[in-house]
Amino acid sequence: MLATSIVVPMAVTISHADEENIQQVNINEDNTNQRSIDYRSITGNSVNFRKGPGTNYSSIAKLNKGYKVEYIGKSGSWINVKYNGQVGYVHGDYVSTSGNSNITPPTDNSDNTVKSTKVVNGNSVNFRKGPSTSYSSIGKLNKGYKVGYISESNGWSKISYNGQIGYISSQYLSNSDENVNPPSGNTDESVKSTKVVNGNSVNFRKGPSTSYASIGKLNKGYEVGYISESNGWSKIKYNGQIGYISSQYLSNKDENVNPPSGNTDESVKSTKVVNGNSVNFRKGPSTSYASIGKLNRGYEVGYISESNGWSKIKYNGQIGYISSQYLSNKDDISSGGNNENLPSSEKADKVINFGKTLLGKPYVWGAEGPNSFDCSGFTQYVFKKSVGVSIPRVSRDQSKFGQSVSRSNLQKGDLIFFDTDGSNNGYVSHVGIYMGGNQFIHASSSGKKVIISNMSSYYNSAFVNARRVL
Repeated sequence: MLATSIVVPMAVTISHADEENIQQVNINEDNTNQRSIDYRSITGNSVNFRKGPGTNYSSIAKLNKGYKVEYIGKSGSWINVKYNGQVGYVHGDYVSTSGNSNITPPTDNSDNTVKSTKVVNGNSVNFRKGPSTSYSSIGKLNKGYKVGYISESNGWSKISYNGQIGYISSQYLSNSDENVNPPSGNTDESVKSTKVVNGNSVNFRKGPSTSYASIGKLNKGYEVGYISESNGWSKIKYNGQIGYISSQYLSNKDENVNPPSGNTDESVKSTKVVNGNSVNFRKGPSTSYASIGKLNRGYEVGYISESNGWSKIKYNGQIGYISSQYLSNKDDISSGGNNENLPSSEKADKVINFGKTLLGKPYVWGAEGPNSFDCSGFTQYVFKKSVGVSIPRVSRDQSKFGQSVSRSNLQKGDLIFFDTDGSNNGYVSHVGIYMGGNQFIHASSSGKKVIISNMSSYYNSAFVNARRVL
């Protein structure tokens, strides 16, 4: 028996990029070279997959930890990859440095294309990490929530909601043209008006029921961005976060919200000293209350109590409130006199050296130390503890504090601010302390701890501004 081999001539052109050039490899009957496919892993969650190598390029999609991408090449600090049939770029910080050739990406994330929109038809439905009740819940979805439907298997639907991929029991999904009454404003996150909290220690929750975890507590007089209301719960924006509050604890801004009356103790506990200039002395514990007057650095006040970042004080016979960041203990000022007389360069060294003692401490959103930090909690803690300088709590407020400094005039100890959320539109979302030598120390959410980073092309393109407070 004669075996015959038939060779069909084929010509294929494969383009692939490396750091320095783009080559084309022609494969035909005379060239049997084959391209070895290199798959690499995404190392972070909600990582932008961009159209080009920079934060100024728009995001094609978000990739999560463990997703496999096809490595194409490198452009500076950006990795050129292929994912789900599309070619784009991911910053090198979020791509593993080595991969395996000729492997197949896991099937559970190879196709996350949304096929249609469906609607949740039950309340407090678990949105899970995997397709069974043995997987932990990412959160709760309520009746009327719209989700992106991806696929279905064994009674579980793979869906996309609020940028996350997860699973929901298929019995709790209906087609979007079926009659399911959604809560008004579920997908709309635009702020319609400003409202004022009218109670104390009110839970600011992740979802519209008491079954959702509390993000934090809001007190009387706090101003929030009102988005929508449904079934007795208001969707609001506060301090950059979207969440829910029981509608009974919100009033219109023009309604009379009196300062808390429950704080009946007005006895002075100690003497403190104002550490800033032109600081508002207010009638109540939020910026929505009118100012009684201005207090300047060095003024001594009677300290009564403190709650949620506001100190109740007595000054010149009047009781009022001042943001706690602008108060220092009298003995801090006395013992810190050495710091006051130090040259700025020596203060900067003290700040940096103290910051280095915290390297490796974990990043936790909302943490202010001493064992964990978020970015602005870290900078506030370091300046206060090292040289006795009080700065605001959140990064966007810190970015307006002190003296403005240009990128070219940075000095050790300067605060540097970045927009790390998508393309750089000037919205401050991250802060660090400049160390000199093109390096800065910060509590990194992606690094998950306090680290030292270089002002790489990524951080250069994300740079917003700098402030000098020493």
